[in-house]
Amino acid sequence: MLRQLLNYVNDYLNSHCTLRDLQSWLLSNLQRMLNSGDGAAVEVANQIDADLIEFGEGLIDETAIRERLESYIRFRETIPVDFFETEYPAITNATAATETFRTQFEVPRPLVSLKLTHEFA
Repeated sequence: MLRQLLNYVNDYLNSHCTLRDLQSWLLSNLQRMLNSGDGAAVEVANQIDADLIEFGEGLIDETAIRERLESYIRFRETIPVDFFETEYPAITNATAATETFRTQFEVPRPLVSLKLTHEFA
């Protein structure tokens, strides 16, 4: 359900539907989202519904609601919401071998010490 909701939000952001269309779709599918048990979809739907109410009451303008809706899309793009298979970590054994050796380290040119004096006026 979350994917469908965010796809509809994306349709609005790409001017494929109006804000009123988004609101109608959300209201007509809200009960299905609640029944699906998809907590993420319900949470995002509640946030979008609250944004639409604020917009309807004139508390925010269309630029602000667009920014909020874009943030929901960006959130989905950064955090995976679907896991098609579960991968269990493999048990791995690692060993390390160390060997200590000593050699002379030669400096090819003489070292120079620079002395700096700082004066503050």
